[in-house]
Amino acid sequence: MTVRQKTSLKIVQPELEQMETVLQEAAKQSAPMVQRLATHRDRIDMVLKELESERFELLSRRDMFRRQAEAVEQGLTMHIDDIEATMNLYEGGFQSLPSRT
Repeated sequence: MTVRQKTSLKIVQPELEQMETVLQEAAKQSAPMVQRLATHRDRIDMVLKELESERFELLSRRDMFRRQAEAVEQGLTMHIDDIEATMNLYEGGFQSLPSRT
């Protein structure tokens, strides 16, 4: 029977520390980029919310102006109908009725 020798695995401390240093440096370099990306995303979200708010306000104003225009049109139509009815009375001989004097 053959016996295998176990090889002992050793982690060399200086190499481990060197790897940790390299990883920490890499993290320091990528952290500002990630932070910058998050800042830009926040700005974009804010701008989108402002635009949505402005759109809602404009839609509300448009609807209000539309209601006001419809009310003005309805009022003018009433006045025009009243004038036409009065003109019909005059044209129909309202003035030819005997007066009560």
